[in-house]
Amino acid sequence: MFVAVAEAKGFRAAGARLGVSGSAVSQGMRRLEERLGVALVQRTTRSVRLTPAGERLYAAARDAMDQLTAAVNEVSELGSEPRGTLRLNVSSAAETFASVLCCSPAGMTCEMTR
Repeated sequence: MFVAVAEAKGFRAAGARLGVSGSAVSQGMRRLEERLGVALVQRTTRSVRLTPAGERLYAAARDAMDQLTAAVNEVSELGSEPRGTLRLNVSSAAETFASVLCCSPAGMTCEMTR
């Protein structure tokens, strides 16, 4: 929620992004600030601005979210890579062509028989 507020620069816009009301976002931010014991945003009637403490938290949170996104993307790519053994029964004439097929990605092995 904090990152959404920092990037949207407002509770209503952050709420729209998160699928909740602006008032729910405001209350959540107030609880976070109370828990941390420091103001993270300066509120005006039309927008919010990060305090120095908010800037520090945003920088750390953004880095952490970027790392998490990269890790999720990396792991999800594992599911799309072929895995297993490719067995080919080829003639000697096709063996050269088949060997090109066997330049397989990690997680795959290739066995050729004649």
